[in-house]
Amino acid sequence: MIGKEIRSRSPITYKSTRKSVNPIRLLITTNSLKLLFTSVSLAGMLLLPIDVSWSLVRAASVNVWWPTNGAHVTGTQPFKAMVEGIAVEQYEMYWQVDSGQLNSMWNDYHDYPHKEAAVDLSGWTWKGSGPYAINFVAKQGGSVIAEQSVNIYIDNGLPVQQSTINNQQSTTDNQQSSTSPTSVIENSSQTTNVNTVQPANNTLLGLRLYVNPNSSAAAQAQVWRASRPADATKMDLLAQTATASWLGGWSGDVEQAVRQIIDGARAQGSAPMLIAYNVPGRDCGGYSAGGADSKNAYNNWIGALSRGIGSNAAVVILEPDALASLDCLSKKDQEIRMDMLSNAISILKSNGNTKVYLDAGHSNWKDADTMAGRLERAGVSKADGFSVNVSNFNWTNSEINYGTQISQKIGGKHFVVDTARNGSGPGDTWCNPWGRKIGERTTSQTGNGLVDGYLWLKVPGESDGNCNGGPSAGTWWPDFALSLVP
Repeated sequence: MIGKEIRSRSPITYKSTRKSVNPIRLLITTNSLKLLFTSVSLAGMLLLPIDVSWSLVRAASVNVWWPTNGAHVTGTQPFKAMVEGIAVEQYEMYWQVDSGQLNSMWNDYHDYPHKEAAVDLSGWTWKGSGPYAINFVAKQGGSVIAEQSVNIYIDNGLPVQQSTINNQQSTTDNQQSSTSPTSVIENSSQTTNVNTVQPANNTLLGLRLYVNPNSSAAAQAQVWRASRPADATKMDLLAQTATASWLGGWSGDVEQAVRQIIDGARAQGSAPMLIAYNVPGRDCGGYSAGGADSKNAYNNWIGALSRGIGSNAAVVILEPDALASLDCLSKKDQEIRMDMLSNAISILKSNGNTKVYLDAGHSNWKDADTMAGRLERAGVSKADGFSVNVSNFNWTNSEINYGTQISQKIGGKHFVVDTARNGSGPGDTWCNPWGRKIGERTTSQTGNGLVDGYLWLKVPGESDGNCNGGPSAGTWWPDFALSLVP
């Protein structure tokens, strides 16, 4: 049916069984429909082979990752965009500013297949600070299939053109924010009033994060490649996303363990995300109970972890739940924990290229006032920021609202959000809830002035504990991993 959109993940070949046509091959792809007649017998006449092609009308759309609408930028920026539902190899993408010349973008496969261009904004002064209209144009065979525009501001010290502010505000108010391909549209009742500027002091901006080629997801994809190819492809999606490595007593010689991770990351020109999860009294006796035996043992362990990083770039999430679960400890042990966390920050930050985010639980646990006080007592002022939603499933907007409230109480500290499993929001339990989905893939391009990154901190597919049919905490669980991928 010409003119009707037909979606297919891969080309499919259909052969007609009608005797009057010998043979007709109908090739359906995601972007075109072609009827190829190799020979047609009609009324005893043999017609020469013909090739009749029709372009398929489709509702393509450009998803702009960066810059987001209304962003304030400077220097050289990575323009990133993609067309939903079409492989990047099957179309061309261009960007233009203020309806000027089209500039080509290349294929990039980091984070998720997309189009990218490095754009030097230092000479953009003809409209002061802006706004400048950036239009992304997707083409196939020379024909435009989709366009999307955003307006940006250049932080060059020049004034903003006041005549365009009202129009810009109208555009911003009516445009939906861009999301990466695996994100899910969240509950529309959730709103946030946070600044949408991506500032220069986002410590993760421009930092390529490590994708472990030997992850459990990568190994699972290989196991299923021949027998379950569709499921293997889903595992590939997990395997190709930067995900954190968890460190604790199971790591053995933690200094050596970290060095091995660092070596792998350096080979990629990237930085690993590391979860330090070994504080004494960890998880208050829950599914992930354990930790170092004493304050001295913990300090030594943190020191070894820090030596493993050395002068290399790394992102450390410090002790998930350690502050949120503080109530299970005596007052004396609470103070000891605060001292350990503060000392850990100091040790880790002695490495100039280590970024440290102290964990702050999540929005359904402790209120912002309580958590802000605990973060300050634990020395968050020395850290790069704090983390929220680690190993949890809460909507990203809920965690941004929560993080913003905390940030406003502790001097504007930035934060990161664990989006590994929050693509369909929270379930009916925190422990291995079925029906959840992966969320925004790891990126520092959040478009939010306080959020340094949407990060996969919990490993999708690793169990939360012996609940809902799951194995022990941290154990790879293929069936649950598969259930997380749409």
